[in-house]
Amino acid sequence: MTSNIPENAPVVIIGGGIIGVSTLYHLAKRGVPAVLIERRKLASGTTWHAAGIVGQLRDSTAQTELGKYTARLFRELEEETGQATGYKPNGTINLALGAVRHEQLLRSHDHAARMGIESYLLSVEELNEKWPLIRTDDVKSSFFVPSNGQVNPLDVTVALSKGARMHGAQIFESTKVTDLILRDGKVIGVETDKGAIATNKVLLAGGMWSHLFAKAMGVTVPLHAAEHFYIVTEPVAGLPKTQPILNIAEERSYWKEDTGKLLIGAFEQKGKPYGVDGIPEDFEFDELPFDMEHVEANLEKMFERMPALSEMGIQTFFNGPESFTPDGRPYLGPTAEVRGLYLATGMNSNGILNSGGVGLTMAEWMIDGAPSRGMGPMLARRAHPFQSNTRYNRDRAAEAVGFHYGVSWAGRQVHSARGIRKVPLHDRLASAGATFAERIGWEIPMYFDPEKKGWNEEPNLWWKDWSPLVQEECLAARDAAVLIDQSMYAKIQVQGPDAVHALNRVCGAQMDVPIGNSVYTQFLNTRGGIEADVTVTRIAPECFMVITGHPGQTRDPAWIRDHADPAWRFEIFDATSAYGLITLHGPKSREILASLTGDDLSNEAFPFGAAREIDIAYARGWAIRRSFLGELGYELLLPTEFTLHVYDALMAAGRPLGLRHMGMFAMNSCRLEKGFRHFGQDIGEGGTPYEAGLGFAVDLNKDDAFLGKDVLAEQQANGPAQRSRTLSCIVEGVDATSGPYLIHNEPIWREGHLVGHVTSGDWGFRLEAMVGLASLHQDDGVTKAWIDEGGFEVQIAGKMYPLRVQLAPYYDRTGAIMRS
Repeated sequence: MTSNIPENAPVVIIGGGIIGVSTLYHLAKRGVPAVLIERRKLASGTTWHAAGIVGQLRDSTAQTELGKYTARLFRELEEETGQATGYKPNGTINLALGAVRHEQLLRSHDHAARMGIESYLLSVEELNEKWPLIRTDDVKSSFFVPSNGQVNPLDVTVALSKGARMHGAQIFESTKVTDLILRDGKVIGVETDKGAIATNKVLLAGGMWSHLFAKAMGVTVPLHAAEHFYIVTEPVAGLPKTQPILNIAEERSYWKEDTGKLLIGAFEQKGKPYGVDGIPEDFEFDELPFDMEHVEANLEKMFERMPALSEMGIQTFFNGPESFTPDGRPYLGPTAEVRGLYLATGMNSNGILNSGGVGLTMAEWMIDGAPSRGMGPMLARRAHPFQSNTRYNRDRAAEAVGFHYGVSWAGRQVHSARGIRKVPLHDRLASAGATFAERIGWEIPMYFDPEKKGWNEEPNLWWKDWSPLVQEECLAARDAAVLIDQSMYAKIQVQGPDAVHALNRVCGAQMDVPIGNSVYTQFLNTRGGIEADVTVTRIAPECFMVITGHPGQTRDPAWIRDHADPAWRFEIFDATSAYGLITLHGPKSREILASLTGDDLSNEAFPFGAAREIDIAYARGWAIRRSFLGELGYELLLPTEFTLHVYDALMAAGRPLGLRHMGMFAMNSCRLEKGFRHFGQDIGEGGTPYEAGLGFAVDLNKDDAFLGKDVLAEQQANGPAQRSRTLSCIVEGVDATSGPYLIHNEPIWREGHLVGHVTSGDWGFRLEAMVGLASLHQDDGVTKAWIDEGGFEVQIAGKMYPLRVQLAPYYDRTGAIMRS
């Protein structure tokens, strides 16, 4: 390895685990001779002791494509570099023991077919043939993906490093990065114990060291190390080298062949944090003491599943640290706090199977300015400043270990680090029966139960315990009125002489509107893709209020700053905590609000899309005519200190008229009926407003140039028949209680051809139908005529159901109710 630190480099990577080395390799392949700095030896820390399992299926299309790329890369690396990777496409088998897991496996089988990944549902006989030593009497189903496999983590890291050096990259081991060199909020170099390197791009891929290193620089990287346990048996006679990997999620275990032995690991429901006082300075290829008592329950399950284990003998009881994040997803991409600093860290024990795709993605980010695929759920900028709190990360990491094999469903709860972010109305809502869930620290009401029974946490993919209560909330919105506290939504104030230009640069719609106008728009990227879904209200000549979802509180201001002209005079203020946001919806909402104000709320004086500063009881606040439910509605933006007063006044005036509370479950049901897109599910970085059916929110004639304008102008010139379009859909022949339910990723077929998939779905209580949004694809264009021909089917858990699709929403198709 090279020993002389260069004076400068186009990119410096901090961390020599497989993520850092993969990014180095992909940068070098693109002609960027980056430099990697590793405090000890390559692959030390976490990579060296990873199980090396390689899977491909992910929740989104983009991430699945990256998983497929990783598997392909591991096959090709040996030919390119001459270094073996130990890759074996033995396949993976997932078992289901209960009904919910069984349905999820069926849905995974559907999703695999949509993604072009060969998969099979095995019979019990076929399972016994592949895993003859395990008990199968309680197995409900098994799902086999033959192209998945396993790799030797050390070997593949060496292969990637060799490939990187072949293309001009440099690696420096036993070298410690001690500081980032910053100027005016931007990286200009890194300081090491062997000298400084000038650079304007740095990737922090430091695994479990990343959190505290970043925190010292004022950068939020929420993660913490936790201990991970596995056992390795003595050699097993007759164990084939092609033995498929076995995952038993309900028992939280994974099983794989390892040089003639069995390696069996577990992700316990509650993990054990490591490095509470920091990682030891000399930590390298260290093992931790094996805590037999901590994993006793998991070990018992293993021995019950394979009785022969008791006769095999255990050669190794292993324990090593891995980093886990608060939501179980990695942090990728540029940081919000320091320009030129990128993250690729917090892999949640998925570093090996993420490595190829993450390395490719990070190289694209640092060379092209953006990845070729949407990485929305993993963006580094989703982190909120409070998540720099180390104690928070320690306590959440213990629970995040359990996310690994937990059931993903609407009622999954987080129990650690609760009650830390509360809206001003929290206590009032709790008294009214709010059942809260946690989202980025916020306590958010999901539904209201006057009996306050709390969550039933038994996983269920169909009709839930709370469904009758959600139904009542939805019907109240249709027939009377509902109140939703959305104070956790981010409020971003953009002000100054050039604020309008800063917003016009990133927004598709025209921002230069009169004071008192609220505009629905999207933040766009250079490909015309959607980076945020927001409303913008002009509240003064040089002041705008951007209201966005709570995940966008850090991300959206950073996007504005990224693309502003340095000469523009404007500032951005995060006003989230300064304002409450109460929304009122339903046919009686005008009557309720009118009783508290002398201002004219008539449709003529206060039409849809208007915004007015009005009297509300004894307070003053902004009222904005909008509704995410598709009903007559108002968003009330109030100084925080007046929020309780206005809430009390609204409830007192509204109760006689049938006003009731609404939670997020009901809001989601209503927005699906109305065909409103949800950012991160139905729309995102990879799709344009025209493809999403949001072309009305794009003004190609505004004077200010904006991101993606050329792409959108070309789409608009080609007419409305895009190759991909988002539409509303209804499943025929199912009811609320018997299901099955639309959730997301269900394939859509027409005449035997795959033509799209469901992006989000649920039961619509106002329509009494299973509703959703779907993305359809047709090379010749998704035209109205093609849609109207019908013949669509949706595949849910292996069965086909007739599907109606249309461009307009099924609820209030013309928008007359919302604009009344």
